[in-house]
Amino acid sequence: MNYYELLRQWNGQQAEKVLLVEDQREYSYGQMLVQVDALRAELAAKATEGMGGSILVLADTLNAQLVAFLALQSLHLRPILLHHGLPAEEIQAILCENRLQGLFDVRQRYFDQSNIDQSDFDWSWQGSDAQGQEIEPEDILGVLSSGSTGVPKVMYRTYESWAGFFPVQNKIFQITRTTRLFLQGSLSFTGNLNALLGVLYAGGSIITSSRWHCRWWAQLMADWQVDAIYLVPTKLQLLAAKVKQPLMQVRSLFTGSQLLSDRNIGDLQRLLPQAKIILYYGASELNYITYTVCGEKRRDSCNLGRPFPGIGLRVDDGIIYVDTPYHVSGLKPPYTVRDTGWLNEAGELMFEGRRENWINKGGVKLNTLRLENKLRAVPGIRAAVVMPMADALRGSTVAAFVVKEGDVSAAKVRQAVRQVLQPVEIPRRLLFLPRLPLNDRGKVDRSVLAKLVDE
Repeated sequence: MNYYELLRQWNGQQAEKVLLVEDQREYSYGQMLVQVDALRAELAAKATEGMGGSILVLADTLNAQLVAFLALQSLHLRPILLHHGLPAEEIQAILCENRLQGLFDVRQRYFDQSNIDQSDFDWSWQGSDAQGQEIEPEDILGVLSSGSTGVPKVMYRTYESWAGFFPVQNKIFQITRTTRLFLQGSLSFTGNLNALLGVLYAGGSIITSSRWHCRWWAQLMADWQVDAIYLVPTKLQLLAAKVKQPLMQVRSLFTGSQLLSDRNIGDLQRLLPQAKIILYYGASELNYITYTVCGEKRRDSCNLGRPFPGIGLRVDDGIIYVDTPYHVSGLKPPYTVRDTGWLNEAGELMFEGRRENWINKGGVKLNTLRLENKLRAVPGIRAAVVMPMADALRGSTVAAFVVKEGDVSAAKVRQAVRQVLQPVEIPRRLLFLPRLPLNDRGKVDRSVLAKLVDE
């Protein structure tokens, strides 16, 4: 079983139903299958010899990503969606180090902007000389790691490693056949791909935009009566800051939670007064691990809730270990991604971030995640990121990047920071930015911030 076969099954039941809306273009289940089969036929007829195994996919729109992903699966190839904006040398490094069979470059072409039935794709194929890795026969797709410490690594998944958990996560996230889910960004981000495939599994609809414009997103949500949202915390913070009219039709919001403060949650509750707000903890290697539902009472921003049904969790020496059957291929549970935390008396996970993100300042260990949460609670700060910074005397110290709110002065923010943080926690460098740099997945681009620290 794969996701192309799943699309064919739904096409037999609801060919006219909308599967995907990307800005002003609509694709029904039937139209999606027509696009996929047309590209499939071209690949079968024209692709150069050697197009097999695991294929890196570069596509310019979400629709092109999805069509290429499904077309390759229809040929029993393993698609790996590529992040946008990577330089050519990094793409080649991903191909070589992961021993992939080549690069499939897909570009959406519109003959008539008012008629999507006339859309097509331009594509090219660049084969590699790499001998493919030994992959399990059941593996049907690959996902890329963040690559924060080197060349992104490809991790492979079976159909069941995600689809086997969709009944559980869809129930908790309130995803059904009637769902219209809004998401935004590249499908190379595992969270987006998983959410989209979860909706496809349920037979629902996806609404998205290629534009970075929060008010336009809100307009799409209103026009299409979106009832569920999946966005990363940075985008949710921007949405809540820019959109003032409540989105009354939204019933469910789910997102990774470690970047959301109490104030952020309050802003979202005002924007989405009818929504169940679900904060989860997960990892690309392990899928969803824990979740919590926001209520009226204040929550510790490090509290990521209890495990999802069927997921085992323990903490040894501060390191989180997860026992789950829904992991990428090749792992042996219980497994850790080196995240740290502890379990409270209620069995809830108190998350403390990656071990390498802790700062050892002259023997005092500082948790960057807790420092970020403290800074986000400071009046006048809308967003904050904390990173370690080299220090000749103490080994490492604190660098902080903040985005101010409104017309508050930098001097007033600095004074408030000194009042909130302990002396050992006060950043040696506090840099003010107009906005945090984000990558194509909507996550903070820490490599850009690291260069600013060194300037």
